Amino acid sequence: MKKKVLKLVIVVPAVILLLLVGWYVLFSYFGIGPAFPYMNAIVIESHISSEKVLETEPLLALTENEEAAREIAEQYGITFVTYQNGVATYYTDEDPNEVIIRGEENGYPTLYINYQRNLSDL
Repeated sequence: MKKKVLKLVIVVPAVILLLLVGWYVLFSYFGIGPAFPYMNAIVIESHISSEKVLETEPLLALTENEEAAREIAEQYGITFVTYQNGVATYYTDEDPNEVIIRGEENGYPTLYINYQRNLSDL
Protein backbone atom coordinates (compact mmCIF):
# COMPACT_ATOMS: atom_id res chain seq x y z
CA MET A 1 0.00 0.00 0.00
CA LYS A 2 2.80 2.40 0.87
CA LYS A 3 4.54 1.68 -2.45
CA LYS A 4 1.36 2.47 -4.39
CA VAL A 5 0.86 5.75 -2.55
CA LEU A 6 4.53 6.65 -2.98
CA LYS A 7 4.33 5.95 -6.73
CA LEU A 8 1.14 7.99 -6.94
CA VAL A 9 2.71 10.91 -5.09
CA ILE A 10 5.77 10.89 -7.37
CA VAL A 11 4.28 9.89 -10.75
CA VAL A 12 1.21 12.17 -10.84
CA PRO A 13 3.10 15.45 -10.13
CA ALA A 14 5.85 14.39 -12.55
CA VAL A 15 3.32 13.77 -15.33
CA ILE A 16 1.58 17.09 -14.63
CA LEU A 17 4.93 18.89 -14.65
CA LEU A 18 5.92 17.28 -17.96
CA LEU A 19 2.58 18.27 -19.50
CA LEU A 20 2.97 21.87 -18.35
CA VAL A 21 6.55 22.09 -19.62
CA GLY A 22 5.50 20.58 -22.96
CA TRP A 23 2.60 23.00 -23.25
CA TYR A 24 4.90 25.94 -22.48
CA VAL A 25 7.50 24.83 -25.04
CA LEU A 26 4.92 24.24 -27.77
CA PHE A 27 3.31 27.63 -27.23
CA SER A 28 6.45 29.67 -26.63
CA TYR A 29 8.68 28.26 -29.33
CA PHE A 30 6.26 26.91 -31.92
CA GLY A 31 3.14 29.06 -31.39
CA ILE A 32 0.93 25.99 -30.98
CA GLY A 33 -1.93 25.86 -28.48
CA PRO A 34 -3.47 28.33 -26.07
CA ALA A 35 -1.40 30.57 -23.81
CA PHE A 36 -1.14 30.16 -20.10
CA PRO A 37 -3.40 32.64 -18.32
CA TYR A 38 -0.46 34.19 -16.50
CA MET A 39 1.81 34.68 -19.51
CA ASN A 40 2.48 38.32 -20.32
CA ALA A 41 1.54 39.51 -23.79
CA ILE A 42 4.18 41.33 -25.76
CA VAL A 43 3.06 44.59 -27.32
CA ILE A 44 4.44 45.10 -30.80
CA GLU A 45 4.28 48.54 -32.31
CA SER A 46 2.42 48.45 -35.59
CA HIS A 47 4.09 51.35 -37.35
CA ILE A 48 6.61 50.81 -40.08
CA SER A 49 9.88 52.65 -39.51
CA SER A 50 10.30 53.71 -43.13
CA GLU A 51 7.89 53.25 -45.97
CA LYS A 52 8.02 54.58 -49.50
CA VAL A 53 6.30 53.86 -52.79
CA LEU A 54 8.53 52.18 -55.36
CA GLU A 55 9.01 54.69 -58.16
CA THR A 56 9.60 52.15 -60.92
CA GLU A 57 6.63 49.93 -59.97
CA PRO A 58 4.20 51.97 -57.84
CA LEU A 59 1.22 49.60 -58.24
CA LEU A 60 0.63 45.87 -57.87
CA ALA A 61 -2.20 43.39 -58.27
CA LEU A 62 -2.79 39.76 -57.38
CA THR A 63 -3.63 37.83 -60.55
CA GLU A 64 -4.06 34.27 -61.76
CA ASN A 65 -1.62 34.58 -64.67
CA GLU A 66 0.34 37.04 -66.80
CA GLU A 67 -2.45 37.37 -69.36
CA ALA A 68 -4.86 38.57 -66.67
CA ALA A 69 -2.19 40.99 -65.44
CA ARG A 70 -1.85 42.48 -68.93
CA GLU A 71 -5.65 42.84 -69.22
CA ILE A 72 -5.69 44.80 -65.94
CA ALA A 73 -3.02 47.15 -67.33
CA GLU A 74 -5.18 47.77 -70.42
CA GLN A 75 -8.27 48.46 -68.31
CA TYR A 76 -6.49 50.99 -66.13
CA GLY A 77 -4.39 52.51 -68.93
CA ILE A 78 -1.14 51.82 -67.08
CA THR A 79 2.07 50.03 -68.04
CA PHE A 80 2.54 46.37 -67.16
CA VAL A 81 6.05 45.79 -65.72
CA THR A 82 6.43 42.26 -64.32
CA TYR A 83 4.52 39.17 -63.27
CA GLN A 84 5.88 36.61 -60.82
CA ASN A 85 4.22 34.14 -58.42
CA GLY A 86 0.75 35.64 -58.77
CA VAL A 87 1.86 39.26 -58.29
CA ALA A 88 1.87 41.72 -61.16
CA THR A 89 3.54 45.14 -60.94
CA TYR A 90 2.65 48.24 -62.93
CA TYR A 91 4.04 51.67 -63.72
CA THR A 92 2.09 54.91 -64.11
CA ASP A 93 2.91 58.62 -64.31
CA GLU A 94 -0.35 59.42 -62.47
CA ASP A 95 -0.81 59.50 -58.73
CA PRO A 96 -1.21 55.81 -57.73
CA ASN A 97 -4.07 56.69 -55.35
CA GLU A 98 -6.04 58.31 -58.19
CA VAL A 99 -5.54 55.21 -60.35
CA ILE A 100 -6.84 52.97 -57.55
CA ILE A 101 -9.87 55.21 -56.96
CA ARG A 102 -10.66 55.23 -60.70
CA GLY A 103 -10.53 51.43 -60.73
CA GLU A 104 -12.86 51.16 -57.73
CA GLU A 105 -15.35 53.51 -59.38
CA ASN A 106 -15.32 51.47 -62.60
CA GLY A 107 -15.38 48.06 -60.91
CA TYR A 108 -11.94 47.00 -62.16
CA PRO A 109 -9.84 44.37 -60.35
CA THR A 110 -8.20 45.77 -57.23
CA LEU A 111 -4.78 47.42 -57.39
CA TYR A 112 -2.56 48.10 -54.40
CA ILE A 113 0.24 50.56 -53.78
CA ASN A 114 3.61 48.84 -53.95
CA TYR A 115 5.39 50.00 -50.79
CA GLN A 116 9.00 49.29 -49.94
CA ARG A 117 9.22 48.82 -46.19
CA ASN A 118 12.32 48.82 -44.03
CA LEU A 119 11.92 47.13 -40.66
CA SER A 120 15.56 47.26 -39.60
CA ASP A 121 15.07 50.38 -37.45
CA LEU A 122 12.53 48.74 -35.12
